[in-house]
Amino acid sequence: MGDTVESIFILDDIVGFINEEHYMEFAHPYLKRICDAFPEEWVKVYHNDAEVDACLDHLPDAGFHVLNWGKQKDIREVKRRVGDRMCLMGNVNPLEIAVRGTPDEVKEATLDVLEGAGGEGMILSVGGGTSPGMPRENIVAMLEALEEFNASRLVAQGVRNG
Repeated sequence: MGDTVESIFILDDIVGFINEEHYMEFAHPYLKRICDAFPEEWVKVYHNDAEVDACLDHLPDAGFHVLNWGKQKDIREVKRRVGDRMCLMGNVNPLEIAVRGTPDEVKEATLDVLEGAGGEGMILSVGGGTSPGMPRENIVAMLEALEEFNASRLVAQGVRNG
């Protein structure tokens, strides 16, 4: 482990309870000040498990590079709105699928997220973060889905193994 810090992770579920006008007045200026206070080259991650509609389109302008959000918003919509300006981190459903689902359901949901993101500009994760009690076999299913997805993309691009 290194002895330097190179990122910040802002946890802010409160914004999910206000509208866009209030976000712009009461939250955005302060989130921007936080981002501006750190070196430009640092990775700035915004986490929100609540609804992200009020802030979604404005997060890149606040200085965030990565968005980690909850299950409420489909990755396709998030990708369409900010995917060209932010790296997306998510968003397999953390409880209904990751904790309570079968490995097959986890694999299917993971592939859906990867396809929804177009296979780029994302960090695969459960929406909002891994919940306690997520079975090991469901973690393995996520990783298997990722390997399957990556392998299918390589085949589609004409790249072969070995």
